[in-house]
Amino acid sequence: MDKIEKLANLFKIFCDANRLKIIFSLKDTQKSVSQIINDSGLSQPLVSFHLKVLREAKVVKTNRNGTFVFNELAHPELINLIETFSEFAEDKIITEKIFTGPNCKPPWLKGD
Repeated sequence: MDKIEKLANLFKIFCDANRLKIIFSLKDTQKSVSQIINDSGLSQPLVSFHLKVLREAKVVKTNRNGTFVFNELAHPELINLIETFSEFAEDKIITEKIFTGPNCKPPWLKGD
């Protein structure tokens, strides 16, 4: 798998709002599933499903303390990247300049 495919797969992980809620719930500390449920407002099955996806992608890791399992970000610096993308998405001037008009396609699609 080349770098572009790996990057595309990573962006697929972040394209779900529920996963982003979970990631931001884990922003500052490790948490149990019940704590993530309280933070995110998501149901237990939904949190468990998305945590599995995030663990498989190595975005979240687990720590066991006795009978308790805690989840934490494997790479806390991802929060900074997600927040940067969030700022970019909210910047109306940048969005208008890039995504409107005849030249809005990325260079690799201009021939289509």
